[in-house]
Amino acid sequence: MLGMLILFPFFATIVSLFLRKNESKFFAILVSFFILVFNIFLIANYQGGIDYEFVISTLIVNFHIGVDIIALYLMLLCSLMIFLSFICLDIKSKDVVISIFILQFCIIGLFSSLDALLFYVFWEFSLIPLIYLIGRYSNNYKAGIKFFIYAFCGSMLMLLAILYTGFLYYQTFGYWSFDLLAWYKSEFFLSEYSQNLIFLGFFIAFAIKSPLFPFHTWAPNVYAKSPTLVSVMLVSFKMAPFGMIRFVLPLSPDTINHYYSLLAILCIIGILYTALIAFKTKDLKELIAYSSISHLGVVILGIVTFTSNGLSGSVFYMFAHGVVTGGLFLAAWMLYKRYNTFEISFYQALAKKSSLFSFFFAILLFSSISLPLTISFVGEFLILQGVASVNIWYALFAGGVIILGAIYMLNIYRNMFFATNSKENTDNIEKFILRKSEIFVLTILSVLVIYLGIAPSSMLDNISQNINGILDVMQAKNIVLENQKIIDNIRGF
Repeated sequence: MLGMLILFPFFATIVSLFLRKNESKFFAILVSFFILVFNIFLIANYQGGIDYEFVISTLIVNFHIGVDIIALYLMLLCSLMIFLSFICLDIKSKDVVISIFILQFCIIGLFSSLDALLFYVFWEFSLIPLIYLIGRYSNNYKAGIKFFIYAFCGSMLMLLAILYTGFLYYQTFGYWSFDLLAWYKSEFFLSEYSQNLIFLGFFIAFAIKSPLFPFHTWAPNVYAKSPTLVSVMLVSFKMAPFGMIRFVLPLSPDTINHYYSLLAILCIIGILYTALIAFKTKDLKELIAYSSISHLGVVILGIVTFTSNGLSGSVFYMFAHGVVTGGLFLAAWMLYKRYNTFEISFYQALAKKSSLFSFFFAILLFSSISLPLTISFVGEFLILQGVASVNIWYALFAGGVIILGAIYMLNIYRNMFFATNSKENTDNIEKFILRKSEIFVLTILSVLVIYLGIAPSSMLDNISQNINGILDVMQAKNIVLENQKIIDNIRGF
């Protein structure tokens, strides 16, 4: 069944080639809805551990797929935001539909990959539709080039790390293997030096794509200047944080333990630095972009804590971040469509112009600043709890993102929706009524924000079980390393 889910968007791509222009949007909505339903079906029938496993052996890359609940939830986020974007946005170009289905094929394949080389193939291939969409429809072509250069350099480092780990496996067992489940076994010993090299290759690749300070410089322009569809996709596809959980944690636990303070400081600098830039920006889409980067720093900080709460909170926050930030990008586009500007100073007294839109925007904005009983609060609280159990000062500094976020987000909401500084500008903003499709999209997102804020255990219980499995692998690797160090000391190495 998992193979069918992976191939469904690929076959949809082929069918899309033969569609007429006026048929593209309806077909895109229909297919993306079936993919979403199929994804929900897999979650409903999930049996625990690595499920829906399937293997086809080849000479180079083994087609080994399988998913845990973390992968399934991130696939669900991807499927949901693509479906809602197709409903909400005016997508008339057939090539856009084809590009998104190719991208969805790559993302679902990546989340399902249990072979490192297969993961890399999907990772690299996903760049093609993204670069095409950014290059053709972006207002800033140079931003797309910068994104490609950063992503490609990171991909090369990841490929080297994969090949190096496969070579280490060959040295240990006498044959090459890129199977992740084989790499996770305690019998596969990785020295501290090997862990350092593996960490370097994987972490930089994932830090670039996250984006994490100081590798984030490509992101603001790409998020802000790209079409809204691309912005939503970039914040919805949690490829890099997922890669850290799949590769960095199980394969280099001692390296992360050793350099935890440095990693935490980088995350905190990124969180506060980008939050301060968001506070000063005058463009709504740029503000959402910088806010997104700031919150992603919180996600990475939770991942490197090595605690159950920190990791569980990070996975939950990935889902929350995609829903909330993707929703804010869609809401910003709804304003742009009517007034042709993202300039924050242009908007005034929007609460009088569309009370319903103001209500939906407030729900997304309050979740963005982690208001209790919203989806983001749960993830951020667990992350900070996990960080505090390791170092209380890191948690206090990272918590600054909540304070700064509340300041700039509430200030923006007040200025855009209630302030009336210029009567002339206020008169230029006509009243508007949301379309039925826009109401549907904003309602779905708002319901998720509130429901998962009130009843997070529906996701968290399953996530915690998988996180405990990852922590067990990391503990086993640590135990093996400590034993080897003792043996080396006895031998006088």
